[in-house]
This record gives sequence, C-alpha cells and structure tokens, in this order.
Amino acid sequence: IMRNQPIMKSPLIVPSVLLLISCGRSTRDALWSPGISQPEEVIRDPYGINHIYAENQHDLFFTQGYLAAKDRLFQFEIWRRQATGTVAEILGERELKRDIGTRLFKYRGDLEEEFNYYHEDGSEIINAYTDGVNAYIEEVLNSPDSLPVEFKALGILPQKWTPEVVISRHQGLLGNINEELSVGRAVANLGAEKVKSLMWFHPKSPDLSLHGRIDSTTLSENILELYNAYRKPVSYQASVVVEAYRSSQTAMALLEQGHKKPDSLSLGSNNWVVRGELMANGKPLLANDPHRTITVPSLRYMIHLSAPGWDVIGGGEPEIPGVSIGHNGYGAWGLTVFRTDGEDLYVYETNPENPNQYRYKGNWLDMEVIQEEIPVKGQENYTAQMKYSRHGPIVYEDLE
Repeated sequence: IMRNQPIMKSPLIVPSVLLLISCGRSTRDALWSPGISQPEEVIRDPYGINHIYAENQHDLFFTQGYLAAKDRLFQFEIWRRQATGTVAEILGERELKRDIGTRLFKYRGDLEEEFNYYHEDGSEIINAYTDGVNAYIEEVLNSPDSLPVEFKALGILPQKWTPEVVISRHQGLLGNINEELSVGRAVANLGAEKVKSLMWFHPKSPDLSLHGRIDSTTLSENILELYNAYRKPVSYQASVVVEAYRSSQTAMALLEQGHKKPDSLSLGSNNWVVRGELMANGKPLLANDPHRTITVPSLRYMIHLSAPGWDVIGGGEPEIPGVSIGHNGYGAWGLTVFRTDGEDLYVYETNPENPNQYRYKGNWLDMEVIQEEIPVKGQENYTAQMKYSRHGPIVYEDLE
C-alpha cells in the first residue's frame, strides 16, 4: 500500500553508510551506521513514516532503533530515566519517590528468559534495537550542537540504553490496586453492606468484609505512595531549566507538561471486527481504538518493517521494537485493556524482633532486601532500601 505513495528511494550503498532521503520538499542526510551488516534501503514517505527494507532481522531492528531515536531522542531519554529510576538526577529531590518506586517495581528476574517470552528471537531483536538506539546517541554526542533543544534547556545529555529499558514496567502496570484499596477504605468507614449497595460489582456479589486481622485505620495511610509516584507523568519546574532558556518557547512547553487537566477519556480502548460477509470486498475489517491523550511528541510511532520473514506496518510505543497495532500480509491485530483483577495487596504481620521478617503460614520468612544509590540533582546520593516478600515488593511499612 505504502509503495503507492509518491516517495523517493535511495539504496544503502555500503554496509557502513545509511543514506536517508526525506521526501516532500526533500532534504538529504548521510548517516553513518556501522552496526548494519548488509546494504539496506530506507524510505521516509511524505507523512514522515520510515519504511525499512533490510536483508536480515538484525539489521531491520537495528535500523528501527536508530531511526526512532533520531526522531524522538528526548522522548527516549525521559523514558530511559523513568525506566531506570534516574529522574531525580535531572529534576531533583521532588522526583525521588518516583525513582524509589521505579526501582521497587523493577523486573529483577532472568532477562534472557523474559526477552524471549515476547518472541522466539526476542533477545536478538531487543539487543539489535538498543544497539541502533545507542548508535544514534553516540553519533549525536559527537556533535552535541545537533541535540534537540530540550536537552539544552535542561542542561543534560542523552545516555546509552541497555536492553532491559525496553521491557520496563513503568508504562505497563495497569492494574486495579488503587480501586481495591478505595473499596477497602470505604468498607472501613461505611461497612460492607452499605458499600455493596452503593457500588456495582458485576457479575458477582463478593464478600467485602475486612479480614479480622486488618487494622482498618491503617488503610487511611498513604499506602500506595511509591506505586503512584512512579506511574505519574513527568513534570518540569522553572528551577530545572537553564537560565538562558527560561523565557523560551521550549521552556514554556516543558513546564506545561504534567500539569494538564485530567482527561477521563485518555485511558481506555476498544476494538471491533466486521466479518467479511458484511464487507463489499468480502474481507473482514478490524478497527482498533486505543484511547490515548493527543500529545506532542505522540505516544505512538508508525513504522514499516520489511526483511526476510518480516513485512509489517503499523504503530506502537516509539521505544519498543516491532509493531503493537498493525497488519502484515496475513492479518491485522490491535490491543485493548480489559478491566480485570490483575493486582492484589497483601497485609503481613512482621516480626517485632526483626522488621525484615514477615509471617507466612505460621513461619517467619526473611524479606529480600536490595540497597541502591539514587543520584539526586543538587545533593548527595540517596540510599534506597527495597524489600520483597514471596508475593512481591513491600510498598508500605507501619513502623509504629
């Protein structure tokens, strides 16, 4: 379909050079890419969508990473900092709880095994993608004058990616734990039957009674502070902007981020299919409608990927390889979020003689304790201590 657009082609002449032709009113850039092994072709169509034609899978995803980072470098850097718990390093102490929460909920299992859950070649694909991202970062660090203006306004430089950044959970934990805690607080104040009469618990009639060993007064504490802190949008204050840029349009745009009025329709989604018998061409139609706030830069990134075994076009998170919503020569797919009971909050009794032990099935078990140094702008590093039970991270401790 996209080949019918009025686009200009330019082949990759040698494996170490990527020649990109930007169409419309054409501009031309010669970009060094030593990470690819065979000549390939990249076409940027009039809509700004890159079409990558590679000779192998590694080069395909290397180039996707390279071009996505080139198009969205500041977005990539903020994603990386959210994923690694290093936002306080550039924005100061007010972001410290975000970084602690990020590290608390960080995936700490076998990364190779995790990568290959996404695809049988997941590790190869993700590593190729991050190598491409880093190739562009290396290139721009060698000519910092070419950095996007946001970096100059904040006085920072982009840093290299590691593969685990791609699978970070900071954008993916969409559970129901806040709702469960809200119900628990309501029951503590109004009683189970009153809450059931005021709320809709379709399709069942759950027992909302609080367990006798739960101290209902504790539920009013800020139990999910770290959980909520690491999931909120990043916002900026004038104090973190380099003085020379504080009155610029760039600074004004940065300061507006994270302070917009909540949009009740910005989170959610739907999708539907029309069967082929109802279509004029006899083919089924898939429509996918992910409800996401319209932003600049966009939360989506469109791409066309073509290589032996691959021919797919669509969109997804710009920092993730592949296509989340799109189609290939065989079919189309979308994604949506269902309201499911995906998270649970456990209450443990801790050992009065050892606060790092909790009771489980009549025995005192040791928590796993991980200690990390978090850099904080304008002050000494903060030493964070993360604790874990057999069920997951400890989000709150009642030390009284």
